[in-house]
Amino acid sequence: MNDPAESQPAPPKRKRRRIFGVGAILLGVPLVLWMGAAWFVARSLMYPEFLRHRGQDVFGQHVPSFERGSVTDVGVALGMEPERLDCGVVEEDGFRHRQVSVVGWYFPGKRREVVVIVPAAGSPETAMIPYAKFLLGAGYTVVAVYSANNPTYGINWGMLKRKFALATARTLMDDGFTKIAALGISEGAAGVIMAQAEQPVFTAIIADSSYANLKQLFMRSPSMLRLNPAFLDTVMWEAQFWFGRKLDKISPAVDAGNLNGCALLIIQNRDDQVTPPADGKAIFDAARYNAQIWTVPSGGHGDGIYEDPKGYAAQVINFLDANFGETPAARPKAH
Repeated sequence: MNDPAESQPAPPKRKRRRIFGVGAILLGVPLVLWMGAAWFVARSLMYPEFLRHRGQDVFGQHVPSFERGSVTDVGVALGMEPERLDCGVVEEDGFRHRQVSVVGWYFPGKRREVVVIVPAAGSPETAMIPYAKFLLGAGYTVVAVYSANNPTYGINWGMLKRKFALATARTLMDDGFTKIAALGISEGAAGVIMAQAEQPVFTAIIADSSYANLKQLFMRSPSMLRLNPAFLDTVMWEAQFWFGRKLDKISPAVDAGNLNGCALLIIQNRDDQVTPPADGKAIFDAARYNAQIWTVPSGGHGDGIYEDPKGYAAQVINFLDANFGETPAARPKAH
């Protein structure tokens, strides 16, 4: 006689597996959509609207409408043809590992001290004219770094400009220049502060409209504030793969406390909504005794040179004169 236990049907393993598979799909599909949507939003942080519309991260009541122009136009405006200064190739942070050539335009001055202009995101070549004009007028040698930002590649909010600043300074040092200052605007200002904290190459820095912390900069955006908090956390986490490090670790305010004796002039717009006065104060407080701050009566961003051209030039020149001595000019070596 057969054992009753042996006559019982086998448990429905296949059915349980099928139920498990359906459950995994029901859970997995929303997760993939969530992560994919967050990836898309994280990517958009590198492609802000101004890059497609205004063209550059500088705006204000008196900012002119720049045409893309050319270096020839710059030479005509300044009364001298600049020399191309090739400073090698750097690699973009993040997973893309894009190789980018570092190109500067060299304008010899009466002095041997050099001021490296690191522009705002998307700035055309012609945007260097007002800065180079007053610096050359004061006798300084000038190197204007090419922006390298466009709607195709986006911007790195100073991370790539930091490498541009370092590569340019190293090239100038190889050419025998020992007193080098940097004038950065917006993301360019953030970049030169981060560069100096990474390697002390500058004697003085003018940081015009730098943000204090990249994560905080993004968190001030109305479009970010409208996101679900959990989704926003996912976006911020995924953004580190685009930028090469966690966004809250990209912080000129922290790096300003590590400038290795470099003098710092902070230029801050009084009513700037992009980088508000709290950002300038955070950088100033971190830099402590070796910093000063000048406030421009403007609600724009990075437009101090246009809002008060004479005051801007006077503040910068007085700052540079206080940190540089006057020596004869020299030309860079051929590359």
